[in-house]
Amino acid sequence: MPQRITHAERIAAIRELEDSRQRLLTALEGLTEEQWRLRPASNRWSIAECAEHITAAEVAMPKLLAAATAGEASDSVSERDDFVRRSMRDRTRHDQAPENLRPRGRWATGEETIRVFEERRAANLDFVQKTQEDLRGRFFPHPLAGILDCYQWLVFLAAHTDRHAEQIEETRRVCGA
Repeated sequence: MPQRITHAERIAAIRELEDSRQRLLTALEGLTEEQWRLRPASNRWSIAECAEHITAAEVAMPKLLAAATAGEASDSVSERDDFVRRSMRDRTRHDQAPENLRPRGRWATGEETIRVFEERRAANLDFVQKTQEDLRGRFFPHPLAGILDCYQWLVFLAAHTDRHAEQIEETRRVCGA
């Protein structure tokens, strides 16, 4: 039997996606192309690389959701939701991004990166608003967090954006941008 998300879960995911979208756009606001390329240290990503990574995750989300397979939800779904929210925002850990999401210069300018992010986030939000799919009964593995259901992947997407928006804010402070 399909396990549709509840109205409260849908509203929470929409709010988190909209809030993280706004946080990212605010963090990127007013940057010059020179500032876009700033790095806080030689071994840290630039603002452009962070934005590209976030956007690449947005672009990948529909394929990930389509590739998810049916399974059984755990008994502690809400605890797992909170774990995804907390762990993804925890910047004390510096894990390596999967190869397909690492920055490689996909978009030529900051303006183009932001445009693609906005288009994909709008489509992902539209999906959350309208879907009747079984988001709790379909799963896809996360390289660090383990098996997540499709709703948790959407929660992940918002928390992931927040994590890197915070990184961008920090880079702006450190570099004076």
